[in-house]
Amino acid sequence: MVKKKLVSAPYYSISQLRVDQWNELKNNCAELVRCRKGTAHEQLCIKEVEGLLKKFKCVEQYFAFPGLSRVDKLINSFLKNEYTALSNQVIETTKQLVSDTYRSNPHFLFDEENLESEIREHQTVQSGLKKQYFEVLFVENLSQPDEAALREKLREIRDKNESFVYDITVQKSFQDALIAILFNHTIQAVVIRYAPPYRSSNISPIIKPYIQNVLKLDLDSKQEEDLGPILCKLARQYRPELDIYYVTDTSLSNLKDSTIRSFRRIYYRKEDLQELHLGILRGIRDRFETPFFSALKEYSLKPTGVFHAMPISRGNSVFKSRWIRDFGEFYGRNMFLAETSATTGGLDSLLQPTGPLKKAQEMAADAYGSQRTFFVTNGTSTANKIVQQALIEPGDVVLIDRDCHKSHHYGLVLSGAFPVYLDSYPIEEYSMYGAVPLEHIREKLLLLNKSGRLNSVKMLLLTNCTFDGIVYNVEQVMEAVLAIKPDMIFLWDEAWFAFAGFTYNYKQRTGMFVGQKLFNKYKSEKYRKKYKEHLKSLPKGSSPSLPDPDKVRIRVYTTQSTHKTLSSFRQGSMIHIFDEEFRKKTEDTFLEAYMTHTSTSPNYQMLASLDAGRRQVQFEGYEMVEKSIELA
Repeated sequence: MVKKKLVSAPYYSISQLRVDQWNELKNNCAELVRCRKGTAHEQLCIKEVEGLLKKFKCVEQYFAFPGLSRVDKLINSFLKNEYTALSNQVIETTKQLVSDTYRSNPHFLFDEENLESEIREHQTVQSGLKKQYFEVLFVENLSQPDEAALREKLREIRDKNESFVYDITVQKSFQDALIAILFNHTIQAVVIRYAPPYRSSNISPIIKPYIQNVLKLDLDSKQEEDLGPILCKLARQYRPELDIYYVTDTSLSNLKDSTIRSFRRIYYRKEDLQELHLGILRGIRDRFETPFFSALKEYSLKPTGVFHAMPISRGNSVFKSRWIRDFGEFYGRNMFLAETSATTGGLDSLLQPTGPLKKAQEMAADAYGSQRTFFVTNGTSTANKIVQQALIEPGDVVLIDRDCHKSHHYGLVLSGAFPVYLDSYPIEEYSMYGAVPLEHIREKLLLLNKSGRLNSVKMLLLTNCTFDGIVYNVEQVMEAVLAIKPDMIFLWDEAWFAFAGFTYNYKQRTGMFVGQKLFNKYKSEKYRKKYKEHLKSLPKGSSPSLPDPDKVRIRVYTTQSTHKTLSSFRQGSMIHIFDEEFRKKTEDTFLEAYMTHTSTSPNYQMLASLDAGRRQVQFEGYEMVEKSIELA
């Protein structure tokens, strides 16, 4: 790993820089049009516009829209002194870029030459469009004619009636591909074709502050045929939601198992481009699917007679009323058509899911990086009690943050555990409390060990992201605790941290990400060797500060108020689990606790919102979290 000095950036992200550049170009072009010909002011404006256009290529090369071809057209208008046409093109493009209109109105993909007229023609019917726009990254060292041919072939095989529409951005090197994945929020699929070269020849000083994670990598010594799988691994690290495909001339029998597992699909040699196109669309459709929400919509359309409880079902008791009809008009008919207590007819039971709810929870687990995910319809207060009652027995000792949510204290009362309270540090300047210091946790564990009670310690319970935004270094805490108590169960209350899993900086502080990371780390030969060397270096009588790979067990639970920071109805929550002992030790008691605290009449609208919210974060989570940070 090459250590490089970090470069300060004038913006948080390239998106902010990009929008400002386009607005600056728009203003300068407008000023150029207003200038009197032959004046010194005109020459100054020409110089400003020329400089901006030169800068554009190094940023726009990573985006399909506006993209390099449109920047080239702007440069061509500038060189021909067609300043009015240039200004109009820049105004239109800036408007589409800033407002994101091009993404909800992607007709220009079929008629790129007439972008402006296409946009104006369809703006009146924009609200009726059902097309979803995304971009696909192709990674291959293509010449310009080959790239143009690829674009043309993809245009030919597109179906104009398809509900998903994409354009492509082609990157010729490993570094450029990784930069595009970090910069371009609209990329939803990546196609790595053959062996890309490593180094980019297009990195300019403008973008260097925003690609430090790329520049600090040192992969020059890697063989080009290894770079495709490595790129896939890094892409999944930063953007795990992406569908990644591999086109290779290496026989599948000669590929590593880890490579085969990493890609969504592997194509051998120049497989039919249409198959690749259909594979890309299939991947998007699979993620777009909302099993329970779709089942509920389908159920609401069925002509159904109600011969059971819930007079409100189908809206009969509301819309036939003289006194509460305004209630129905406020919420609309669909709410009542979807209100039912049925668990058959295409629906499912939350307590024993076998159909769309089961699949919806599996898709949520995939999105959040857990082994299992459970939907909870009465808030994270209940989720906390479920986890505690499932894992803790009377007489167990639980280390708990004294300032945590009161539901945890009630959970301890219900489970009969003994709390060992941990004190968080005060931040007096802002009149709030921070986190529990790691040294304080270690001291408590060592005291319990000294008193012979370490075996009774079952769980460490901490609030990971307080209401004020204080988060832990989860990896550091878990490693330090597991070195003392290798089978410790961690319950991270991430009620306010549901968004964190969808951008790399925050994701590293989440329970699910760290659980997976440490599980893989402790199973590796590299760590086993490191641990042996650590033992040899210890002074006589000292305890190891690293977990024993033969004894350590990764058991992590996080509770999440999806409704607090993502799109879900109030009280919509989830329990995420990464527990290597779950099936062996905990599954039965967990399901019993889940049934104990979960209603037999869960709110279907809430469950549908959890399902739809999962779809949103898989497609928009990375972009929305990054933009929220920009606004902050």
